[in-house]
This record gives sequence, C-alpha cells and structure tokens, in this order.
Amino acid sequence: MQPHSLCIAIAEKLRTRILNHQMPPGSDINDGALAREFGVSRTPVREAMKLLCHEGLLTAQPRRGMSVTRLTPAQVAEAQQLCSLLASHLAQLQRQPSAASTGLTRQLYGVAHARLQLAREPDACMPLNFSTTPSAPAQPALAD
Repeated sequence: MQPHSLCIAIAEKLRTRILNHQMPPGSDINDGALAREFGVSRTPVREAMKLLCHEGLLTAQPRRGMSVTRLTPAQVAEAQQLCSLLASHLAQLQRQPSAASTGLTRQLYGVAHARLQLAREPDACMPLNFSTTPSAPAQPALAD
C-alpha cells in the first residue's frame, strides 16, 4: 500500500470512530497506541491526524498532542447554518440544466455535517458517508 493511501485509510478509520463517538469529544489521541493497533509507524498515523485536524475533527493541543474536537454552542450553530446554506446551494445547482460540478460543495457539506456529528449525543449518531451528502428528511435529496 502506498504511504499516502495508508494515511487516507487510517484517517477514514479514525473519522468513523470519531463520528460514531467511539472516540468522544475531548478525548486525547495517542498516536503511538494507534500505530501499534494498525501495525504501522507513527508517521502515517500523524499524517492522518493532521488531515482530521484540518477537517476540524481533531484539535491540536500545544505540548499535549491532539484530542477530539469539543464544539462550543456557537460552533454548533455556525455548522448548522453552513449545512443549511450548502444544502440550499446544492439544490439550486441541481435545478440548473448546465450546472457546474457540485463536488466541492458536497465535500464542504460533508465537513460541516461531520462537525455537527461531534455535537450529537452518541445515541443519536447516524452513519455518515463523508464523501457524499447524506440525505435526510430535513435536507433536499441530492443526486450525484
């Protein structure tokens, strides 16, 4: 497996754990333990953690490593508003016969939706396919 692919695969596994609250908000991430668990060196684990940090799912703690992001009420409200705006924009694009690609907007929606997943109670978590827009009754159905 290519190093870049390994990093992506580890990031996907960690993302799933975080969004399913197997790694709850505020919990510290031990890169050494994860490296042993995945049978890899710390380097791809750290690269995966950096990706998740850029997505807002992990937060870097100076001199302490990284932890799962704990959202403030203001951050939750911002993510809800962003999801709503992006869903409306995607629905508008789909109504246009010559609409440009919606890939970037879908990806941004996925990031905003994942941040909202952090704020949900563990029992309320629903599976999230990060690469596509989830369809829910409150959101417009979005075709690929």
